[in-house]
Amino acid sequence: MTADAANDAANPDAPWPTVATPRRRVRLDFQHHADVDAVFDPVRQDLSALAVLDRSMWLACDETTTIEQLTRTGGARWSDHQTHNLHEAFDLHGDEGDEIDIEGLAIDDGWLWITGSHGLTRKKPKWHETDPAVAMNRLTEVKSNVARRVIGRLPLVDAGNGTWMPSLTETEDGRRPSSVRLRKGRTAFTKSLAKDIHLGRFMDIPCKENGFDIEGIAARGDRVLLGLRGPVLRGWAVILELRMKMTKSGHLKPRRIGPDGERYRKYFIDLEGLGIRDLQADGDDLLILAGPTMDLDGPVALIRWPGAWTTSALKQAVIPYQKLERVIDLPYGYGTDHAEGIALTERSDGGRELMVVYDSPAQGRLSDETAIRADLFAID
Repeated sequence: MTADAANDAANPDAPWPTVATPRRRVRLDFQHHADVDAVFDPVRQDLSALAVLDRSMWLACDETTTIEQLTRTGGARWSDHQTHNLHEAFDLHGDEGDEIDIEGLAIDDGWLWITGSHGLTRKKPKWHETDPAVAMNRLTEVKSNVARRVIGRLPLVDAGNGTWMPSLTETEDGRRPSSVRLRKGRTAFTKSLAKDIHLGRFMDIPCKENGFDIEGIAARGDRVLLGLRGPVLRGWAVILELRMKMTKSGHLKPRRIGPDGERYRKYFIDLEGLGIRDLQADGDDLLILAGPTMDLDGPVALIRWPGAWTTSALKQAVIPYQKLERVIDLPYGYGTDHAEGIALTERSDGGRELMVVYDSPAQGRLSDETAIRADLFAID
């Protein structure tokens, strides 16, 4: 945060931060979901992750096993929708209808990184149900989906003219898709987490209830940072660092880098009660999309962790808000426009903008049957 923001945080009488106004909007055109394999609902309604490289954009929906790709076909338009089914790249140990709940996408050095939420889900009553017993019974049902525990990467192949294509098979230069190995519903990562003194007890709590829930990924080389929407511990959010290695079987596996042999390292970030909704690498810095942990409307902000990728920063375990910078506060709606994915894009004048996509979009964002508008905010 800036000094002024830090002072405001300590002053209960300080006004709420001013919410930023988008500099402009761009149109995203998707195919109708009825024309896309393994997609059963309108893509634009459930956007949960975003990554952009040159003229290529990748998005994910939280209820599919697919990655959606668009190409910039005009200054303010992205179209030519293509779908990539991750069942063709990873062994997900589930039916093709099982959702991965993809909540994070990141690009690094020719790879597209992907993470599932890893979270449990609780069923909720249907709005049209009138039988109280049926409604109450739904609230007792908690489901675990193995495919949600995937962390993987796809090689990106230069398709020319500023576009890139993720490969679901081995490329000509020998790179191949790889993911963590799923065994009996667990991975080496989740087995290690189950014993954690801070996080272990939250592994059996559903997401959106302050249970364990990954909602952001950033990568640099073998280092992967995962942002947790939950749990938030006494106002402090959590980022986990993994150092990936490749096993003889061709799977990714986190190294033991924790102080007691854990397959991760923990960072506690003071986001003043907010959880992490997405991550974006920015040079040596890390941009954090911070928002509500629970299933509600509330403040959403872009926070910068300066020097997060440097050795000195990664030796720290606790990051107070005085070491963070509040970049902008983002708009949010009442039951609509929940910011879910961010990406940095370049303007024609050399400046940069932050692109934001939203879950549960407001009606004013929607066009025709399949298009939606994303926001672009000036940050430089």
